[in-house]
Amino acid sequence: MTEREVRVEMIKVCKRLYEKEFVTAQDGNVTIKLSENRFLATPSGFCKGDLTERDLVICDKNGVKIAGKHRVSSEIRIHMEAYSRRTDINAVVHAHPALATAFSLAGVSLARCILPEVVLSLGSIPTTEYATPTTDEGPGVIKDLIKNHDAMILDRHGSLTVGKDVWAAYYKVEKIEHTAKVTLAARQLGSIKTLSREQIRTVVNVAEQFGVSKEALHCSNCGACGKPINDNNDLIKSISDVIVNEINKLDN
Repeated sequence: MTEREVRVEMIKVCKRLYEKEFVTAQDGNVTIKLSENRFLATPSGFCKGDLTERDLVICDKNGVKIAGKHRVSSEIRIHMEAYSRRTDINAVVHAHPALATAFSLAGVSLARCILPEVVLSLGSIPTTEYATPTTDEGPGVIKDLIKNHDAMILDRHGSLTVGKDVWAAYYKVEKIEHTAKVTLAARQLGSIKTLSREQIRTVVNVAEQFGVSKEALHCSNCGACGKPINDNNDLIKSISDVIVNEINKLDN
C-alpha cells in the first residue's frame, strides 16, 4: 500500500473507533508502521471521529515527530515499546472501551477461558499493572505482556491491541469489549461456567495450529490450570446492579 492509502485506512479505523464509542472526545491513539524508522500516528488533542488524512503525523522509532503540523501524542511511547518488542506487528491501537475498562476498575480480570473463539484468536486478555497516563510508566507495564499477547487491558486506562495491520489491531478491540459484555451478562444471569480442563486443552491445541503461542494461551485466572481464581463476585454484582437500576430508570 502507498502511504496515502495507509492514511485513508487509518482514518477509517479512527472513525470506526469513535462511532462504536471505543474512544470519546480526544481519547485514544493509533499508529501504523511505515518502515523501520517511520510511523504514522494520530496527533495529540484531536477527536478521532473528526480527523482527516492531513491531520496525521509521522514520527521516528523514538516518538520524535518527523513530519506533520500537529503534536505527537504523549502516549506514543507505549506504541513504540510495543514495536520494539514485536517485529511481527505493523499497527497499534490504544482505545477506551467502556465496559472492559470498568472491569479493570473493579479489579476483575478478563483473562479467563470462557469463550473458545476468543481463546482461539487472542489467547487470554491480561490486565497490566497501573501506570499514570502520558508518563514513562506506560511502556514499563506492557513490556513483558506485549511479547506474547496481542490484546490487553491497561489498568484503569482502556485497551492496547496490536496486529499485522491496522484493521487486525482494531478488530481485537471489538473482541475485548464483546468479551466484557458477555462476561457481565453471564454474571447477571448466574455464575460463569468456564471451559473444562479437557476443553481448554483441545482449544489450546487448535489455537497453536493457528499460530497463537503457548504463552499467549496461558490462562492465569480461570482455575483450570490449578491456580487460584482472582475474582470478586461482590464487585461484579455491584456493577451489574447499578447498570440494571439505570436501565430501569430509563424504562420508567
